[in-house]
Order: sequence, then C-alpha cells, then structure tokens
Amino acid sequence: MCEKIVATNPGSIVELGHSSDGHFEQLFVAHSVSIQGFAMGCRLIIAIDSAHMSGPYRGALFSATAYDANDAMFPLAFGVMSSENYGDWSWFLQNLKKVVGDKEVVIISDRHPALLHSVPKVFGLENHAYCYRHLKENFSSFLSKHNTIENKENEPEHWAMSKFPKQRWDKMTTNLAESFNAWLKNERHHSICTFLMEHMAKLGSMLVKHKEESNNWNGCIGPKIEEKVQQKIAKGEVYPVTPFMNRIFGVSIGTTFLNVDIMKRTCTCRGWEMLGIPCEHAAVVILSIGQNVVDFVQDWYKFPMQELIYLGSFSGIETHDMPMVSNDGLVRSITGEVFLSLNPPHTKRPPGKPRKKHIESQFQDKWTVYCSRCHTSRHNKKTCKNPLS
Repeated sequence: MCEKIVATNPGSIVELGHSSDGHFEQLFVAHSVSIQGFAMGCRLIIAIDSAHMSGPYRGALFSATAYDANDAMFPLAFGVMSSENYGDWSWFLQNLKKVVGDKEVVIISDRHPALLHSVPKVFGLENHAYCYRHLKENFSSFLSKHNTIENKENEPEHWAMSKFPKQRWDKMTTNLAESFNAWLKNERHHSICTFLMEHMAKLGSMLVKHKEESNNWNGCIGPKIEEKVQQKIAKGEVYPVTPFMNRIFGVSIGTTFLNVDIMKRTCTCRGWEMLGIPCEHAAVVILSIGQNVVDFVQDWYKFPMQELIYLGSFSGIETHDMPMVSNDGLVRSITGEVFLSLNPPHTKRPPGKPRKKHIESQFQDKWTVYCSRCHTSRHNKKTCKNPLS
C-alpha cells in the first residue's frame, strides 16, 4: 500500500515504523498534492491534534492541518500510531518537518505533555502556540497544577495574540484540526488499509470542490477573507483620520501611495502584522485617500493564491492489482514481487463496555434534570422528597 501511494503520486512522503518483532507501530502519510499546495500559498500555521482510531486495532490518528487562502481546511499530513506518547509525537513531527521544508511555521496545539516537549524540540519553542479554547476550558485545573496564582504570567507568549512573537494570523484554537477528526469520524472505525483508501477518496473530492469554488471568486481573496476585511472597515468607521495618524502610517497629504511594510510595522495594535489583513486603523487611513480597502487587499495579494494551492494533481490507487497474502504467508503482487508484511500492532481493548458518547469537558453545560412530581430541578421523581401542595 505505501509503495503504491508513492508510485501513484510521486513526491508523496510515506513512512512506516515497526517493532523489532515485526509489529506495526507508526505510519506517516503526506500526499504530494498537499505538500505542493502548502508550499504554494497556505498560511504558515499548522494545527495538530489526535483522535482515537476505533477500528479493529485501535491506536490513534495524528493530523496536521493547514489553512488555504480562504481559511478553509487543507489536510497536510496524518499519521496512524499505536499509542499517543512523546516518542510517537516526536516521530510524527520530524516527518512533518520534511513536509514543510525550510519554511518557518507556527504549530498550534493543546497542552498535551508529549506536545509540550516534542513541538519545541522539532520546530522551536518560539513557534509553539497554545490553543486558547483548551486553555480556557481547563483553566481551573491549570491553576491548581501549575500554581499560577503566584505566577500570573502563565506563558502568555504562547497563547496571547498580542504577545506571540510570530505571525499567528487570527488563529487562536485547534478547531481546524478537530474539524479534520470530525471529517473522518466514520472512517476511523475501519481498518488502517481501508482508512487509507477512504481518506484518499475524500481528499480528492475536497480538492476538486475547493478548486471549483475558487473559480467563482471576484479576485485573489476568498469570501471569508473579504468578510473579515469588511468587518475591519466597519470597526474603523468610528475613528477620525488625523494628521498624527497619517504620520504614523507614513501617509502625506494628497498622496495615493501607501507603503504596506511601514503600515504593518507602525500600527501599535499589531493587527495587520498578526492577521495578515489591514487592521481597522489601517482600513480607515486607506479609505481616507480615496482607495477601496478590498481592492487594495486584492492588489496587495497580487497572485491568485487559492489557484496555486489547488494547482497540483492527485490520483487514487488502483486496487485491481493490490498485493495479496500467498499460501506461503508472504505478501506478493500479481507479478510475484514480495512486499514487507507486518503483524497487527500491540494494542489492548480497554476493559468494560466501550464508551459510545464523548466525555464532555467539565466546563460544558450539563443536561438539567427535572422532577415530574414537584416540577423542580436537580433531582427526579424517584429521589423527590419535597412536600406537595
């Protein structure tokens, strides 16, 4: 299977790890179309996450997901691991480093202990951003574990947008990675080989869909980005344009030229620098010299990034000549070529009945119980002790 992926889509990165006794342990897959698309124009921020594989061999699904030019999900790479620990995450991230090449990227993740050690080691501590939503949901336990009552700083340079040293765009959470997990919710119930085939089919359909949608754009920026620009324009309408503001942005009276680099660096809100689109302060200055902000952004982008991202081709695997297990126990192709054969991973099912419902966060709203006898909450009819009037 791994050899056929690379043969069908040259440039793909597929790595397989196994134990000394021949049992499956790790699989990393990054298709060439994803590698090329990321290099051509995706945001340089990657959300990583994991989810349980509930097929016959269990394990964990690791994912690395990027944003395309319209802030839509762009699957970059995934891995199937026998467990979720520091060694597995480190192996996955080292392979992901091959995918991004020389590009400096920001990795956004939750605060899993394995990620707190492996991400800085591979991508650098300054490039590790924490998911704000996870941080917020686990705030109470985080306070007690890390004694942040005495240390209120709590590493804000990793989760606060204003203090993060690199461009984080406006990405504060790992919601995109969790969307990837939900996208493959049904496929995660199947075997690894079946999962690979189904993932390739869904990936191909997604690539075609996003490419066709971009053909209906009015310019180089997508509808989601244009909506964000319009929001900045609306916020900027309340600000008066003063000579002082023009001096800050390097704009002189009567000018029709704007130096984007100066404007990005000088605005103290760091909005343009962090988000990649003009902040509300820059938007009102652009309007003050008679330019359309959306057109200004269109000209600034210059190239149709979405078209470049989805320029590559992608082919599915032909299954009519898939290798089969022969009578001697070896995996052979129809031409007699012998392939590597691995035993299932060393995994054990957890004791008891499998849980079918997701364990909710302690901060999510719980279902309120009402008593049908006294019509009050927090107990039921069986445990009701209230007198009836």
